[in-house]
Amino acid sequence: MPQTNNKKQTIDFYNANAEQYVAETSNLDVSDHRNRFLNFIPDGGQILDLGCGSGRDSRFFIDRGYSVTAVDASEVIAKLAGEFIGITVDVLDFQELEYFETFDGIWACASLLHCPKAEMDSVILKITKALKPHGIAYMSFKFGAGERVDERGRFFNDYTEDDLSELLAAHSDLEIIDLFTESKPLRGGLQTWLNLYAKKQADNDV
Repeated sequence: MPQTNNKKQTIDFYNANAEQYVAETSNLDVSDHRNRFLNFIPDGGQILDLGCGSGRDSRFFIDRGYSVTAVDASEVIAKLAGEFIGITVDVLDFQELEYFETFDGIWACASLLHCPKAEMDSVILKITKALKPHGIAYMSFKFGAGERVDERGRFFNDYTEDDLSELLAAHSDLEIIDLFTESKPLRGGLQTWLNLYAKKQADNDV
């Protein structure tokens, strides 16, 4: 199936199942990653929640005094998240990012895993461009290899540590701080996730 159809099918799923998805994910505990992420962000700093889903993490950041821009590719989820967060959530695809050195941090929790691997290089470039020098990016993916469509009709790109390291090696402005796997409960089972923390280098960094 062409990648454009995979992407549309994934967005269609989230639009059709938005309330169920929000209920399923709004209480997932990612506090360890949120707190670590915020350790890199100055007080009151600018955060982009890229693929904000339910708005769970945007709400967490806003409640702690950070300035948040939230975006999601699903129109229905963006509406529900906006109502929960209390801010407008823009309907935006990864490829539509056009920010320049705007954010102290970009939070992409379980969102970039829907981006075709053929587009990942250009999306990483857009993320790097959107970060301020020394800005931090957090990204999480399902651990595995290749690309697939799950039983719900959603497209996924799966990564191993080696795969993601190879992808980031082509982006010298983005330095990997940490890259590791962990298992988390989801829908009655355990899923293995790959977590990446990366920092944008400044022009004068050696």
